[in-house]
Amino acid sequence: MSAFRLSGFLATALLGSRVVAQTCLSYGVDFQSGGDYFQNISSTAPFTFASLFEGCDNDVANNILVDPNGDEYQCTDTPLQPDDVIELSTCPMDKNEMWTGDWSVLIISNNGDGDPIAYERDFYLSVGIPSTITYTPTVTITSTSTPLVMVTETSTIVSITTLLAKTTTVASVTKSPTVTITPPISTVVVTKTATLRKTAYTVVPVVVTTTKTASCSMPPSQRWPDPTCTITPTLVTAAALSTSDSGSSTSGGASPAATSATASPVAQKVRRGLFDRAVPLDRAARLAERKARREANNKLHRRAPDSATTTVTQTDTALYVTSTSVTTTDATTMTTTTVATSTSTSTPPVVTVKSGSTTLPVVTTTLKQSTTTKTVMTVLYTTVKTVTSSPTVKISVTSTNSQVAVACTAKGGRMT
Repeated sequence: MSAFRLSGFLATALLGSRVVAQTCLSYGVDFQSGGDYFQNISSTAPFTFASLFEGCDNDVANNILVDPNGDEYQCTDTPLQPDDVIELSTCPMDKNEMWTGDWSVLIISNNGDGDPIAYERDFYLSVGIPSTITYTPTVTITSTSTPLVMVTETSTIVSITTLLAKTTTVASVTKSPTVTITPPISTVVVTKTATLRKTAYTVVPVVVTTTKTASCSMPPSQRWPDPTCTITPTLVTAAALSTSDSGSSTSGGASPAATSATASPVAQKVRRGLFDRAVPLDRAARLAERKARREANNKLHRRAPDSATTTVTQTDTALYVTSTSVTTTDATTMTTTTVATSTSTSTPPVVTVKSGSTTLPVVTTTLKQSTTTKTVMTVLYTTVKTVTSSPTVKISVTSTNSQVAVACTAKGGRMT
């Protein structure tokens, strides 16, 4: 036995003396006991499964597929020798004929002159149409932005009027009613237009398609051998499951070592025709036991001999998402000036000579209107050039060689 399998064999040996005595072992490759797998219902390829054997005599194994209803289908035989060589068995059921549920394969053999074997590999299949995920790339436009800074300056013009001093004679008592009118401030708005040049940016992605050759990906090898068969097959009489006194089958799965010496010659050599199908009478009990056994011993995470999802890259560049990367240059400053006019009158002292009394008429005084000039700046943009970005978007296409794919499947692998 190879060093790679030694740990699995030693772990199995701890289960009891019946397993220790069993030297011919089978291991699952693509489908392993307790696993959970996806199968593509769109495929018309036949269902296959791979096994490898260790410590067996020169003989073949009869392989039986058991569906979720308990019905049996006889698959192609696989040789037991040489050790650690992956052998593929093909079943009489295409993937598009399968359905979701608990499945099993049974590995039955007389093992030449050695102890007969009867192993069982239980697993769960999720059968459906693979989903396709479309990836839409994001392309980036690089643009340049020039900030605009508006500065407002205020200039004030002050007008002062000074009156000359004078002497006047007024009555000793003067009644002088006056009215002062202050006009509102007048604002003169001056509009100026500034034109700034700008650059337009567009993006036209360039799609570059590269072809990748698919390679064969092998699943991690099972480190423990297949458990002893608990289903008594109908299509093939298993010597390893025969009782010592009558040669009839037992559902308890007696160990090969315990039955090989006393199994009847008929039980050891019975073989049915290839691709036969059988409906067992006790399949309801089989199904319940298998489901409970698989759920209790489910140690493997979900894997996929068939790919459950496929990711493709969107090729329509019009649907690509566009983002903008902005580079800022030095700011442009524009200055507007507001002119304010302030008017004031300086009145000198008046020399007054008082004599008598009089009443003056009403005097209405209207102050000079103050004017403010305000400049409003309007900014217009004109496009002087257009810059087109052409980012490269790489799309990878996988090419699968049909001959390599067949060889990969025969080894229990999957093309990726």
